[in-house]
Amino acid sequence: MEIIDKRGYLELALRYIERNIISGRGLQKIAKKAGVTEDLLKSLSLSLKKFSEKQFFTALKERIEEIHSSLSGATAEVSAVDISIEKQENAAFVFLNIVFDIVIDGEQEDEIKINAKIFSKNNMQIQ
Repeated sequence: MEIIDKRGYLELALRYIERNIISGRGLQKIAKKAGVTEDLLKSLSLSLKKFSEKQFFTALKERIEEIHSSLSGATAEVSAVDISIEKQENAAFVFLNIVFDIVIDGEQEDEIKINAKIFSKNNMQIQ
């Protein structure tokens, strides 16, 4: 299954992670807005260094295929992405809520929602 991001929603979310969280720009402001401590956000920033978009897309694609087994030629088109910084116990993580339209032969067949929790470059939970 191919992931298509026509409107660039997912690309914008990943760019936000790269430019703001991983690079460490404005962490104090982001921490305040997210309701987490700046130290937790700095820890998240360090753990996301060398984050692999390829690895993320592979895991995302596998999860979509688990949820929706379709005929070959189906595509998963990104229709919405919501990004936030959340806290679980003593760790901050990036939370992505992604909505996909499953399209076959140009017609929408289904809609699926996937939640991704990104704790570090090696710890991503895609549900």
